[in-house]
Amino acid sequence: MMGALHRDIATIIVVGLALVVGGLVGTPYILAVLVIFGMVSILVLSYRTITTMGGWSFAHVALMGIGGYSVAIFSKAPFEIPVLGAVALGGVFAAFFAAILSWPVLRTRQYYFFLSTFAAGEALRQCYIQIKEVTGGTAGIAFIARPGVLPDPSSAFQFLCLVAVILVLLGLFYAALDASDTGKKIKAVGEDEALSSSLGIDAWALRALAFILGSFGAGIAGGLFASYNGIMSPSDINAMLMFKIVAACVIGGTARFSGPLLGLLFLTLIEEIFRFVPEFVPMIWGMLVIAAVIFSQRTGGGFRLRKVTNA
Repeated sequence: MMGALHRDIATIIVVGLALVVGGLVGTPYILAVLVIFGMVSILVLSYRTITTMGGWSFAHVALMGIGGYSVAIFSKAPFEIPVLGAVALGGVFAAFFAAILSWPVLRTRQYYFFLSTFAAGEALRQCYIQIKEVTGGTAGIAFIARPGVLPDPSSAFQFLCLVAVILVLLGLFYAALDASDTGKKIKAVGEDEALSSSLGIDAWALRALAFILGSFGAGIAGGLFASYNGIMSPSDINAMLMFKIVAACVIGGTARFSGPLLGLLFLTLIEEIFRFVPEFVPMIWGMLVIAAVIFSQRTGGGFRLRKVTNA
C-alpha cells in the first residue's frame, strides 16, 4: 500500500507541476483552460473520495455552491474576511451541510441514494434562487475579489499557481486518507457493507466521514470558482458540470487515485478538440460513459483510459 501511496503522491505533484509549467508556456487561452482543469480536478478527486464508500452522490456541485456563496458573502462587507479565508470557510460550511445531509441520505442505498442526493442538490439549488436577500437570486452576487495574497490578483497565471498549490495539498490529504486504515475501512464498507458491519465496523459513520470530507473539497473548489469568475450565481451550479465529474470518474475509474484525473484529462481533450462545435460535446461524453459502463460490466472492474484510446 505504501507503493500505492507514493504513486498517488507522485501523481498529484506531477499534475500540479504540469499545470504551472503549462500555464507558463501556454497561450492565454490554454492558461484559462488549465485554471478550469485545476479547479475541476479538485472536484473529481473529492468526488472519488465519496465514491469509495459505495455511493455516487448527485449533490456534489450543489455543495460546491456553498463554497462559492461563502466567498461571495463573507469576502464582502460587513464581514470582509480575506478571500482565502472565505474559501476555507466555504469548505467547512460545505462539510458541515454534508454532515447534516448525511443523516437522511446515507440511510438510502444504490438508486435511492442517487435520487435522494439529486433531490437534496436540487433543493439546495432552489434555495440559492429563492433566498434572494442572501444569494442575489438568479442574478447571483458579482464583483467577487480574487485572493489578496497574490502579488497581482488580476493575473490568471498567479491564480493558476494558487489553484495548483491547493490541488496538491488537497490531493495529498485525500491520498493519505485513501492509504490510511480509515480509508481501507471506508473502501471495505463500499465493497460489502453487511460484511463490514458484521466485523464490528461502524459502516454508517465511515460512509458519513467519506461524504463529509469529499464535500469539503467541493466547497473549496466552489470558492475558487467564485473568486476566479468574479461572480457566483445558480447558473454555475448546473447539471453539465455534475455530469462532467461523474463521467470523469466513470471513464477513468475510481479504483485508482489517478483514475478520475485521467478521465477528466480525456474529457477535456475531447472538449477542446470539438470546441468549435460545442453542441456535440455532451453527446460524445454521453457515448463514452455508456461505452465505459458496458466495458466495466464485462470486465467487472473500473474503466481505464488506455482501453478508450485503444478501442
